[in-house]
Amino acid sequence: MHNNNNIYQLVQSHAVSQPDKIACVYKNTSICYQQLIDKVDHLAAGLIQFGIKSGDKLALFCPNNLEFAYCILAAAKLGVALAPLPLTLKGHALSKALQVADCSYAIAWVSVANQLVKNDVLPSDKIISLGGHIDGAKDMASLMSLSGEHCDSFLADINAPFILTMTSGSTGQPKPIVFTQATKIVRAFDATAHYYQLNKTDVVLVSTPLYHSLAQRSLLMPLMLGASVVILPKFSVGAWLDAIEVHKISFLFAVSSQLKALLPELKKAQLTSLKCVVSSSATLESDDKKLLLSALNCHFHECYGASEMGVISDFDITQPNVPINSVGKPLPNLRIKICDSERHLLSTGSIGEIACCSPTAFAQYYNLPEQTAQSYDDEGYFFTGDLGYLDGDGYLYYVGRTKEVIKSGGINVYPSDIELVTNYLPWVDECAAFGVDDDKFGEVILLAFVCSKNAPSNAKAQLQMHLLKELTDYQQPRILFDMAVLPKTEMGKIHKPSIKHKYFQGKV
Repeated sequence: MHNNNNIYQLVQSHAVSQPDKIACVYKNTSICYQQLIDKVDHLAAGLIQFGIKSGDKLALFCPNNLEFAYCILAAAKLGVALAPLPLTLKGHALSKALQVADCSYAIAWVSVANQLVKNDVLPSDKIISLGGHIDGAKDMASLMSLSGEHCDSFLADINAPFILTMTSGSTGQPKPIVFTQATKIVRAFDATAHYYQLNKTDVVLVSTPLYHSLAQRSLLMPLMLGASVVILPKFSVGAWLDAIEVHKISFLFAVSSQLKALLPELKKAQLTSLKCVVSSSATLESDDKKLLLSALNCHFHECYGASEMGVISDFDITQPNVPINSVGKPLPNLRIKICDSERHLLSTGSIGEIACCSPTAFAQYYNLPEQTAQSYDDEGYFFTGDLGYLDGDGYLYYVGRTKEVIKSGGINVYPSDIELVTNYLPWVDECAAFGVDDDKFGEVILLAFVCSKNAPSNAKAQLQMHLLKELTDYQQPRILFDMAVLPKTEMGKIHKPSIKHKYFQGKV
């Protein structure tokens, strides 16, 4: 369908057909397709002069900005594999990430570049610095100003590794997920542009960190489509609302926690340009979905997915009579089944592990053939590690992670059941339930919660009474942990290991 063109060629075709059309906007800078391709060509030529060649692995530590777009497109042109990583990585985690992804070079923001050299992770002559200069390293601006030979051979293989995205395995070891350009192209067109009916008149907003897979899709999809993309340095309520109004944003993927933060402002905002908003990353509570439905005057979807598979299910919550507690139906060309721990098929309505078979699947876990093989069954279904069930109409319901199931007295307890009941209380802002090791019981349930300003003075006692009334005995949390705020990842997901760490710190 895309004639086996690679991502660079798809974007470059728009520099030929509509050179003056705005491709990217970042802060006060707008660049058209011709300027974008010129920048990418200069960077690609600079990378070749630097010694980087097709098949090399390159770590990328870059904030949300135009340079990120140049790097990802230059890598697509040259057939280089990029490992985009958060700028917050430090110490052992930093060296480990580069080691497991076999990165022999790095393009790094100056603060990270200094750490890489200081900790002997990479020598300075293998580093291209961004946002400043460090001794012994080339900086990206001077690399792009070299008038080298532009390579115009488009030989980059769309089935070779292109992006290595880090996910942490159950051991906490980073597991790089390998994406090819072919996968990114199918995800951009079949699972996004065609599915949400987007075209080159659309303006797409990126407001989540670009080292994350879905944000990369929000960047690449409009550029491959010939549309425009607006990049926010980072999410804030004001910046998000301003960007939509100023740039007439029509489509965006949002993280559920962002939408929650926006709720108080959405009613007042005039977001008439929005055609479709898609909530991703973590499931929204049905009360929040209802509030968003009343505040947004456009199509509002919720999707569920896994990094390895992309978007798995989706539905338009604005449609009448859809089950608002679900996470939608499988995307076209995608099959879902629910299995028990032995990977046997379960009947409709039974909770088990969500497995799916999809044309948007990842290529492999990098250098981990055994783990790649174990994640699939003989029928080619990938096992997500997520729990859920299907109803009689084919809607999928997400319950939680398999690893998060709490074994209480030999009975499986699902944290989402406890969290749902806790969230009934209007003065509970957010909560998280999980199991903690206990000498006597093996595992007991800890419920961390955050109270709003109008919580009663005896909030903990009231919460306990409420839980006793609503939950069965084996679901009762043994520990109620009152927190000022729940720690979150940069994608807005509650980070339960950090809560656990804080709880045990407090006990010491």
